Amino acid sequence: MSTKVALGAGAVALLHASAAAARSAKLLVFVQTGIKQRALQQLLQYALPNLSVTTVGRVADFGRGLAEGQDAILTLPIVMNARGIAPQVLGRRGGANDEPYSLVGANGPPAVASLRTVGAIDMLDRAGTNALVQNLVGKPVKVERVTKVEDLLPLLQLSRADAVLLPSRLFSDLKATSSLNLEQRELPMRLGLPALASVGASGAEAVAQASKLTGKAAQLLGVDSWS
Repeated sequence: MSTKVALGAGAVALLHASAAAARSAKLLVFVQTGIKQRALQQLLQYALPNLSVTTVGRVADFGRGLAEGQDAILTLPIVMNARGIAPQVLGRRGGANDEPYSLVGANGPPAVASLRTVGAIDMLDRAGTNALVQNLVGKPVKVERVTKVEDLLPLLQLSRADAVLLPSRLFSDLKATSSLNLEQRELPMRLGLPALASVGASGAEAVAQASKLTGKAAQLLGVDSWS
């Protein structure tokens, strides 16, 4: 092997090592969006090349991911608070760090007074999600929990829920996938947008990198800036 070839091989190895080191900080993402988790992970990884990004869609997977060790997390403040973690950088949209939620039903806006069963995405444990939904709705209701946005629609189609609950910004996505005449009723209570928090040794670095997220990836999370 010539000296030039050896030097070239060494440079390539060094570049690979540098890239691996640059992506050593781990970011765990637990946010439900209108696209599948694998597509979301690919989009976020492309947008954040200096981080190792993992997205999950289930509460149990989020818990396991935390237990395995992460540097930072990106999820809703209510999810962080349930685990004793304080948000450090808040996602914002239109200058606000929270967003409205809506009840969605078929053939007319859901009447809160007549609700008995509400479908919702499971972001906490059973008791936590039930309490959150009832708090948002403002009355005791039975809660049908699902793990994905697309799983909400069958609850209405099969009459397993009188209405489903989701961020108001996702209503148009849900409506576009259904032949039902869907209508929404926005609720007065708002919930915090996705936020960032350090949970590991390289957390400050991971949070700093993730808070640069903009464009389509950030928009899918409902965020247009961070503070």
